[in-house]
Amino acid sequence: MILAIETNSLYLSICLFKDDKLINSSFTLFKNELSEILIPTINKFLLTNSISFQEISILAIGCGPGSFTSIRALIAAGKGIILSNRHIKSIGINSLAALAMSAIDEAKKRKVEYIISSIDSKRDEPFIQTFQITDIKNNVSLKPVNKIQSSKLRDLKKYFLDHNLGNNDIIFVGYNNDLILKNKLNLHTLNTKNQFSDALLVAKLCYSLLSNKTNLRYSEIGFNDYKPLYVRFADIN
Repeated sequence: MILAIETNSLYLSICLFKDDKLINSSFTLFKNELSEILIPTINKFLLTNSISFQEISILAIGCGPGSFTSIRALIAAGKGIILSNRHIKSIGINSLAALAMSAIDEAKKRKVEYIISSIDSKRDEPFIQTFQITDIKNNVSLKPVNKIQSSKLRDLKKYFLDHNLGNNDIIFVGYNNDLILKNKLNLHTLNTKNQFSDALLVAKLCYSLLSNKTNLRYSEIGFNDYKPLYVRFADIN
C-alpha cells in the first residue's frame, strides 16, 4: 500500500493508494504552520482509515519544486517516518512530473505527445518542465525533455524554440493555466480546477514508476530517497 503526501499548494494532501486505486484522501488548508500540523495530520488520517504504518509499504512524497519551507518540512517528516518504520520504502517524486499525470487522459484523447507542467514559484517566474509521453498505448511513461527551470509567461515562445517544441501539440497544465487561455497561445489546456500537484498524482506517478520497473537510481522524476528539488536558492521562500 502506498501512502502519498504532497504540499505543493496551499493544501497538505494525503492519500492511500493500492493496486492502482485510490482508497481515500484528505486535503488540509495550511498557512505557516505546516511543520506543526504535518505529523499529527498524517496520524489522524491513518487512524480515520483504520490503517497503521505497519500496513504501509511505500511512502511517496512530492519533493518540489515549490516552497522551500514546505519541501523542507515534508522531507524532514518523511525521513522521520522512514527511520521509525524501517520496512517502508521511500520514494521521492518530482512534483512537476506528478502534475503532468493529471493530463495523461487528455493527452490520450487528443493524441498529444508533450505536456508542460507549471508550478507557482511565488514570483513572476513559475517553475516549468516539459515531459514527453512514451508507450502511451500501454503503461504510461513520462520522459523529461529538459531540466526544471523558471520562465515568465511572455518567454514561453522562446522556451518552445530553445527546446524544439514549436511544431508540436502540447498540453499545458498548472499555474497560469488561465493566462494561457486568455492570451490564446497555441496550447491545449485542462478544463479542471485542480491545477496543482496533489497526493493522488504523486501516488499515481509512484505506481507508474514501479509498474514500469523504473530504475530510480537514474530517474529524473522519481527517486529512491527524498531529494529536494530546489531551483533557485536566491528566491526560495
